Amino acid sequence: MSTFRSALENTELAPEYSHITADQTLLGRFGKKLFELYCKVLFSLYCPLTIYGKENIPDSPFIFCSNHNSHMDSGVLMTASGKGFKNFAMIAAKDYFFENKIRKFFLNILMNLIPVDRKSNRKTITEYLVACREFVNKDKRCLIIYPEGTRSKTGDLQPFKRGLSIVSVELGIPILPAYIDGTYKAMPKGRNLMKPVKLQIFIGEPIHPGEYLSNGEESTTKNFRSYAKVTKELEKRIHKLKDREIIEKKRRANEVVGMGS
Repeated sequence: MSTFRSALENTELAPEYSHITADQTLLGRFGKKLFELYCKVLFSLYCPLTIYGKENIPDSPFIFCSNHNSHMDSGVLMTASGKGFKNFAMIAAKDYFFENKIRKFFLNILMNLIPVDRKSNRKTITEYLVACREFVNKDKRCLIIYPEGTRSKTGDLQPFKRGLSIVSVELGIPILPAYIDGTYKAMPKGRNLMKPVKLQIFIGEPIHPGEYLSNGEESTTKNFRSYAKVTKELEKRIHKLKDREIIEKKRRANEVVGMGS
């Protein structure tokens, strides 16, 4: 049924991902808790966060997927989930997050990071899938994957990549779509200091990958079609959540006008 199933069954966790299953150091536990408290204060006072659709968050492992405009986005997603930050791993580009030793050290203290090679082959994809599987299998943890692949330079949604759909389909993990508004204004790509901006996140219903697989689906071609279906559905739902954000802004603007008249 799966293009990667036999490979996943016969592949062990690669050494470069050993930190995924290792017990957290005292420094790591303290750093993640401190970062969690910082984000709670930040998104309560300086950049107040309003959460819509929190009832859609499942108790089981899921892949949190949203638009990506800022380094703030992962903090927004984890805060909105109501779960401890230790329960999330962010999929991070190896060339950006891991080749710089200082960045790698400090970010691994604040967050769980799973490196992914932008120039992947079947072997590296299989090792990456095993790492994701091992992480979520421990204490029902979750993943953060940005379908655009990188931060938007304009604040507009970019075309979605299929990488996250491979993880969802091959590991059977539902995708939780979300749309974040405000982080582009607060701290866009290239800006190091954030401005005080009101933030909103709209969380949609989970996408279950099994619903996009046909009975008897065994060929590589059919599995690639499943990846495409899941990616297209996710893109459609996040665009709908963006439309909902626009409607909410108009509603609030009308309320302000009504109060002033």
